[in-house]
Amino acid sequence: MTSRFDLDIPQPKQSRSLQTQQSLIDAGWAILRDTPWEAVSVAMIARQAGRSVGIFYQRFGSKDEFLTVLIKLWLAAGHARLEVARPASTPLAVIDHNLESLYERIRSHRYFWRAALQRAMDDPQSWEPFRQLLAAIRQKFAEELGASRARPLDSSERHRLDLAVQVFNSVLNNALLNDPGPLRIDQAAFLPTLKRIFLTVAALDLA
Repeated sequence: MTSRFDLDIPQPKQSRSLQTQQSLIDAGWAILRDTPWEAVSVAMIARQAGRSVGIFYQRFGSKDEFLTVLIKLWLAAGHARLEVARPASTPLAVIDHNLESLYERIRSHRYFWRAALQRAMDDPQSWEPFRQLLAAIRQKFAEELGASRARPLDSSERHRLDLAVQVFNSVLNNALLNDPGPLRIDQAAFLPTLKRIFLTVAALDLA
């Protein structure tokens, strides 16, 4: 279903060096939970990890290269999630699970996701690995829906499913980048409203 994702991240051979690298990565994720990437400095990452700025630059060439590592880790985790088999369920439960997973993973890493989107605006090619992951997510979504109905989606249904996912992702991305309202990503009505829009666009037979 999915191909192995190559991290292509140099792995230190010594356990202490590996621990140092991981502490910096963990610090980056922690800071990005509540700080926009443009406000993050190398000194902040090093301080959060309990390391020196010099140690950071020994492991990562720059702040930009550090973001590249975080992106590769995010993508690898996304591909790994696709390998996890889920028990059979109803069509509506499949839809709920997939939309909630997409929403929660992005909402809880909003500043990382914003940084990735902003990089893609400057370098469109950098979005290609995300495009591949999202295509794999849609494929598994379609397969799970087909299994839950005991019949696969036909070409028209698959097109509408893909379109509904695109609308869902577009609204989510716009809320993170521009926050135009009236719905905002942390409002209780945000996800239920997007689910209703999704179901309207997908117009699937869920019986």
